[in-house]
Amino acid sequence: MPRFRFAGLPIEVVASQPGDLDDLAPIYARFATAEPPRLVITVARVAGFDREPGPGYPAFERRATDDGRLRVERYDAEGVVDVAATPITAAFQVGPSANSLEACVRIAASVALARDGAVILHASAVAHAGRALVFTGVSGAGKSTISSMLADAYPSCTKIADELLVLRPTDAGVTLEVPPYLGPAGVAHGAAAPLAAIHFLVQAPFDRRDPVPPGAALRELLRHVLVYVAEPTTAARVLEVVAAITATTPCFHLHFRKDPHVGTVLEIAAPVARVPAG
Repeated sequence: MPRFRFAGLPIEVVASQPGDLDDLAPIYARFATAEPPRLVITVARVAGFDREPGPGYPAFERRATDDGRLRVERYDAEGVVDVAATPITAAFQVGPSANSLEACVRIAASVALARDGAVILHASAVAHAGRALVFTGVSGAGKSTISSMLADAYPSCTKIADELLVLRPTDAGVTLEVPPYLGPAGVAHGAAAPLAAIHFLVQAPFDRRDPVPPGAALRELLRHVLVYVAEPTTAARVLEVVAAITATTPCFHLHFRKDPHVGTVLEIAAPVARVPAG
């Protein structure tokens, strides 16, 4: 599994000891590639760190080093990303948890993807009529709820993302791809679809979809992008990618109840009537 594609980005992971990457192999090995890497990550698994989770957990503390590299640290992992290297390089010490290891992969990928013309988004998504409807918002907004609810109620909907997805503007439009990650069972890692619309979730006692103009959508979408930035070039690339997405993609505030009726607001066919058991 040392070299794989992460939503179009070839990544090579080098472990200090045999078996250090076994936690990721069951999923990540499906995305093996022989392409030259644009990101190289070196990982050393250690017994643990004598630290407690900070108030910002699960986020990492970050800062720029004197030589312009990105340094990140959490109670269970720490490392440095060199954005000036070609390919970009990263080196981490990571505790025994598989989630800690994957969090470091995501950090390095978030920086490299931004410079590669894409961003990681905290969001869920369903595929409908061959295109993706994306749902994003703050923690607890209902991202998983709405995508599961639509997939259960509408045969024309398939849940394709539950936690993370990657958006990449292209000449043909914005594409969505689900990267490999240790997420919930049943999500099609590697699924891809052209993007139809982005919805910023607002729980409410009614269902309504209000258009959001590109400038406001840009500011809102930036809040939900997963990226660790410590220098201006990466920040500029993130802004450029998100601006391209919101300039070409319909964006909405979606007020919704936790009820499948919201599908009619999204212009999905009426839900199938449930036949009572017995």
